[in-house]
Amino acid sequence: MVNQIMVYPGWKQDTVTSFCRQHGIQVMAWSPLGRGRVLNNHLLRQIAAAYGKSTAQICLRWEIQKGFVPVPKSVSPARIRENLDVFDFELTTEQMQAIDSLPPME
Repeated sequence: MVNQIMVYPGWKQDTVTSFCRQHGIQVMAWSPLGRGRVLNNHLLRQIAAAYGKSTAQICLRWEIQKGFVPVPKSVSPARIRENLDVFDFELTTEQMQAIDSLPPME
């Protein structure tokens, strides 16, 4: 079973995602970039620079490491390729915790 919900750094929906995890429901991250809300976040940009990645790639990687299935939308071939280029690095525990601690970005 899958629950498709809006989830991204700064909008974690901990109650729903915890419920899903406890009941074996896969979370599918709809709008994994928060409709662009996260793209200029200072912390995410710093982490992206450290890996030579885009902020979007950091968000997608965070979601994957959280066990979510991100569903980014794009019609641009370059962006589609970029969205797929998130499997050659892993965020550290400290980076994951820092992203988890971001204030809500509604």
